[in-house]
Amino acid sequence: MFPKAHQAEIHGNNSRHAFEPSPKKITVERELRSVCSQWQGHWEQRLQDALDAPSQSEAVTIQVRTLGDLCDQRLAQRKLEIELATWRKEKHYLQHWLTELGKQAQLHTLTEQQIRQAREHLSKRLKPGTINCSMAVLKGYLDWARKKGHMSHIPHEDIRELKNVRDPTAMRWWTLDEMELALRCAEQDKQQATAVPLIAVGCLLGLRYEENIMLRWQDLELDRHDSKTGLPAPVAHIVPHDGWVPKDQEARTIPIPARLHAILLRFRQSEGFVLRAHQTRQKHGGTVRTYRYDPRSVWRRIMKAVAAVGGRVIHINGMRHSFASNLLNAGVSDVKVAKWLGHADTKMVHLHYGHLLGYDDCINQKATPAVSAN
Repeated sequence: MFPKAHQAEIHGNNSRHAFEPSPKKITVERELRSVCSQWQGHWEQRLQDALDAPSQSEAVTIQVRTLGDLCDQRLAQRKLEIELATWRKEKHYLQHWLTELGKQAQLHTLTEQQIRQAREHLSKRLKPGTINCSMAVLKGYLDWARKKGHMSHIPHEDIRELKNVRDPTAMRWWTLDEMELALRCAEQDKQQATAVPLIAVGCLLGLRYEENIMLRWQDLELDRHDSKTGLPAPVAHIVPHDGWVPKDQEARTIPIPARLHAILLRFRQSEGFVLRAHQTRQKHGGTVRTYRYDPRSVWRRIMKAVAAVGGRVIHINGMRHSFASNLLNAGVSDVKVAKWLGHADTKMVHLHYGHLLGYDDCINQKATPAVSAN
């Protein structure tokens, strides 16, 4: 699918590239679009490299002496190479190091001790997992600087990841009975119209946290009926809107289960966010601005109420785990669950929920011996 070698065979005024086939059979439209995107990006990058290749005299004038220089130059290049969301995340991670080490930190004198001290300062306000991700980005940039000759040493070579002690509630999830208990607690919350849909949508649609917040009433087809049977067939459309896009950049449609359908009909609105995801507040000076709604305060109240009646306390992302776990325990196909979760394939489902997958007796099937004509 992509060239075997970076150099092409030159034949007079023409060039020839040898290609390798795709490593696996492409059967899903999303995979085809992904390959086409990689293909286009690959050739655009080659063209850009050819157009932008600096002369030797130009290369000498490009000075990367400080950490700030490195981040500015490499970020500019990376913006053309990676998804915008990934680029923004890299920029955010690098800002931690620019704050602690300083933009004027000299690359040729940067030491392991300086990086360790900066990491120690970061550990006072960031979680180990966040620091490890930030460290991985910094290492990648420093490796690039050394490869390009801007550094002669590797100050980060012996720095290992911090031990990441996971939140004990991170992978907990609710059975359907436990979800019903949480719903009863949400019914008693002072913001019932947000609390109940928060639990119901999270556990019965399996949305990511931000997708839950950004879900609108106009994204729900609550009156939809199956064209063949005439039975109710409500669905939820997870679609980009107002500059926001889902994590995987893809729109998807999820069938709404009957239990959730009944709840949504109770709180139904013609438009707007299901969780009232935007609210207008007065800022200093009288300026009216709109802020992204964060339901964590509602979530904390629900968890406090759940704990008070002896229920299981979980992380807010545990609702998504509950969705996947309950479906897999009920024997629903891993392919369907992955699709509804918004995954391109079943890898993540098998990684996190492989122990819940049912036994497939097809493994015991044997071919019937052929009957001889004689």
